[in-house]
Amino acid sequence: MELNKALGQISSLIKLLTDRDEFVRSRVRDQLVELGEDALPFLEMATRGEDDALRLQANAVIQNILPQKLAEKFRQLAQKGLGQDIDLESGMMLVMEFGYPDSDPEECRQKLDNLAQQFADTLNPDAEPSEIVAGFTHFLFQQKGFKGNKDDYQNPDNSFINKVLDNQTGLPITLSAICVLLAKRLNLPIVGVGMPGHYIVKYSLPIEPIYFDPFHQGRLLTKKECIQIVEQFGHSFEEHFLSQATQRETLIRMLNNLIQVYKNSNESKKAETLTEYIKILLNPSRNQQSERTR
Repeated sequence: MELNKALGQISSLIKLLTDRDEFVRSRVRDQLVELGEDALPFLEMATRGEDDALRLQANAVIQNILPQKLAEKFRQLAQKGLGQDIDLESGMMLVMEFGYPDSDPEECRQKLDNLAQQFADTLNPDAEPSEIVAGFTHFLFQQKGFKGNKDDYQNPDNSFINKVLDNQTGLPITLSAICVLLAKRLNLPIVGVGMPGHYIVKYSLPIEPIYFDPFHQGRLLTKKECIQIVEQFGHSFEEHFLSQATQRETLIRMLNNLIQVYKNSNESKKAETLTEYIKILLNPSRNQQSERTR
């Protein structure tokens, strides 16, 4: 009975979205946003109805609910990683959901699985690290054609994994992340390196790791060249710049890149939403508490 009453209440609220009084409409929108996920199926039905005004209002409410729903997913991701690193792949799927709410994470994972399997079929298990890196970079950047998007660097699609996989172009950090996600499937010690200004990867070895640059089609880098890149971006080199980046740091850096893109295109609301997700990743428990007391 209580459930039927609640469902009836949501249906009644949705009908009021086209009330003549703006004050009523505003209050109704706020209530539906507060109901969040419970209201989504009803709102989605309204967007498919014949009433044009109701379709517009319902869609606007959905656009306000989705960021909150996604915030909860970021919180769950961050809490799973409390005291340890988070899962980068899951985090990138959430970033994708922000840009493309109807995207399919399983489709992306399947594409990554397929790429990893194709390379695995050519991989000699007895090969030296330098041969593995040469084969890996040739496969991904020559055969498959992945490259840095130098012509349209500020395009937000460079930060969404589905679009990077579809277009074979991206930012240094997203192309590096593709390398890391493939390497994880292949049990290869390829890890992210978050140098200031330019993200790269390395094949991790106790002595003389092999650095390469996914943005520039996997070109090999000496340590000296890595130092030069850091200095070109106006930083004094520090040894820890070449250490493995955590997946949490990597995800936050991806979000910061997107924030900058949205600020540059005056999409301040999107930038603010992503800033909230960073706060959640840095301190999920504190944000959960603030939500309760708000």
